[in-house]
Amino acid sequence: MRANSAAALVLALAAPALAAGCGGEREFGAAEFVDAANGKGAALALGGQVTTTESGEPVYAVRSESGSDPNPQLEEGHGGGTMIVAADAGVAADEFERCESAADLTCFRAANIVLRFEEMAAADRARISGAVSALASAG
Repeated sequence: MRANSAAALVLALAAPALAAGCGGEREFGAAEFVDAANGKGAALALGGQVTTTESGEPVYAVRSESGSDPNPQLEEGHGGGTMIVAADAGVAADEFERCESAADLTCFRAANIVLRFEEMAAADRARISGAVSALASAG
């Protein structure tokens, strides 16, 4: 099973639970998501906004704090990956589909958040997947 497919399966199962809230879908801000995920063991560090998507969704630098990122380019301030903060879960689902279609990306989705990483270490992938699953269980 491809690493991306494993991450997609975890998040496909977790996304509905994360979206459920009192009276509507849960929506995270960038810092709020990182804090919640880190509370469940993700070990993510949020960087600044680096760009926007074509539809105007903010894109932030994000990095796994484990230090096991094998891509030296990511050491140059760009972070280990990016996080899209979508307007809602539907927009995030579309962004997640685009991410999943790229063979070289590991993608995670939680409610209105999409995380995209290149060359992610297996331990980081497992830790972030576990944190997202824990958020879904707590939701």
